[in-house]
Amino acid sequence: MKLSLEGMQRFSLVQARAALRRWTAHAPRGHFWMFFAAWIFFTLGFSIFYFLFNIYLIGFGWTEQTLGYIGSLMAAGSILGTIPTGKLIERIGLRWTLMLGAALAVSLSVLRTSLVWQPLQLVLALLGGIAMCTWAVCLPPVIAAVAKEEQRPFAFSLMFSSGIGFAGVGGLVAGNLPGLLRNSAWSRRLTGHVLSVTQADRATLLTGCCVAALALIPLARIALPMPTMPARRARVRNPFLWSFLPAVAIWGLVTGSFAPFANVYFVHHLGVSLEKTGTIFSVSQLVQFAAILSAPLLFRRVGLARGIMCTQLATAVSLGLLAASRTVPFASSVYCTYMAAQYMNEPGIYSLLMARTTEKQRSSASAATLFVNATAQALSALAMGWAIVRFGYSASLSAVAVLALVAAALFRRLSRIRVESHSDVGGEAAMEPLL
Repeated sequence: MKLSLEGMQRFSLVQARAALRRWTAHAPRGHFWMFFAAWIFFTLGFSIFYFLFNIYLIGFGWTEQTLGYIGSLMAAGSILGTIPTGKLIERIGLRWTLMLGAALAVSLSVLRTSLVWQPLQLVLALLGGIAMCTWAVCLPPVIAAVAKEEQRPFAFSLMFSSGIGFAGVGGLVAGNLPGLLRNSAWSRRLTGHVLSVTQADRATLLTGCCVAALALIPLARIALPMPTMPARRARVRNPFLWSFLPAVAIWGLVTGSFAPFANVYFVHHLGVSLEKTGTIFSVSQLVQFAAILSAPLLFRRVGLARGIMCTQLATAVSLGLLAASRTVPFASSVYCTYMAAQYMNEPGIYSLLMARTTEKQRSSASAATLFVNATAQALSALAMGWAIVRFGYSASLSAVAVLALVAAALFRRLSRIRVESHSDVGGEAAMEPLL
């Protein structure tokens, strides 16, 4: 038995060394890690900010309906800023566009924290969406510039998974830092009094802005080339997209509805403390991270379209259970399931899109999908805020659950749609993994 255990230990060590060699063989070098550091600072800082910001506004007597307006304007800003960001990249390059976007996003967030006046908040939300979209537009070309072709799958995987992980850390910090600041002897000596809830929340929001601003330091050291290809307007010509895009639109209504109000749901609807809410969100991020990593196993087993449908059915069930939840432990576990199911299908949706379009159509199809999804999310945030104020959380979440069922039915139909054969997809053979 002793020899067997020693053999197993040696075998595990050999396997670990082999995995490390494979990891280092595909890991990018040089400027990628500078950009990764900037990504960490930016993601962590704004995870702290956006987790707490809606609760901060609720403290001033704002309602979910107004928060819905803000979320809708943020999404609208992201849509409006996409094409101008592409034009800006052509003129000043990726590095300066990223730095300008980061500086504007931080500056606008400081203003949003300091000037809580509703008309101004609506304007700042729109401008904030425009500033934040620069990172979404710049991310793919930056990765292409700092990582070799064989390194890019690893690079994208690391960026997305770390984004999820640091979003969880940000929620944990935002949930606990206000209480620490209020109870800190250092803050009492600095201010001469005990911080109020609003002052502690404001200090935490500004801390998040400072962390995000640190992204400018590594960004200033990255050498990025000027783009050579101008941004092109998206065109939709593949017949498959006419069935795919409506399904994406309905699903966008689902994903954009509850997300802006989840923290308010726990704090003000269920009466959960801010610290426990931060813990719930951190755990949900870990569950989401594991679900995204395991998503390929599901899609390989049942196919892309059916796998997407399964995750959307699970989302619908989770939303229905959240609508009926009355206890915090039950709602917390259901929320983690909801987060896992909702985000688990994202790799499948984009894989399905890439499998059903030609190489020449893929960039336009991706742009059209992004536009439709962002527009649907903007409308859903606006409608959800109004619905919560008028009908309450239970009825609103039940309605979103029905939309998730509709989206699942639409994606199920996609598995039956036959497409014309083309060289890079492989005609009928390309249908086999989807059925």
